[in-house]
Amino acid sequence: MPELAVDADCAVAIGGGSTIGLGKAIALESSLPIIAIPTTYAGSEMTPIYGITENGLKKTGRDAKVIPKTVLYDPELTIGLPVRLSIVSGLNAIAHAAEGLYAKDGDPVMLLLTDEGIRSLANGLRGVMNSKDKAARSECLYGTWLCGKVLSNVGMALYHKLCHTPGWNI
Repeated sequence: MPELAVDADCAVAIGGGSTIGLGKAIALESSLPIIAIPTTYAGSEMTPIYGITENGLKKTGRDAKVIPKTVLYDPELTIGLPVRLSIVSGLNAIAHAAEGLYAKDGDPVMLLLTDEGIRSLANGLRGVMNSKDKAARSECLYGTWLCGKVLSNVGMALYHKLCHTPGWNI
């Protein structure tokens, strides 16, 4: 990444998982704090996990400096997200929590967060069928937060390792 001289106090990442991922790459290279404003249900904003693809190879790692210092969840910002993309994004977050079910460093607290995160997303995604249902979208964001916390604490296990091997963005 080329070095840029900027007089910034922080970087703001507004968007889905790829945008949040770009914010993490900026934080990793610059040490700037990140403010994340997710518009999907990926949950990446809660993890110290980053992925950078160079020359067709995806490199992943963990670093506390990529965790956004502030995350703003606003269900209003998810209303423009098409229903199909909302569901795919929510299922991705559920996959994050599912890692807590079989990760070697899981524990009973992570199992509770997994259960609550999956439950919240499943309930919220049912309501997202009505794309303007802010309560459902708020419940999805809550579930997303929980699922991201699970992945943050247990790390990546089988599912994510398999997906990262070919470089899939999940």
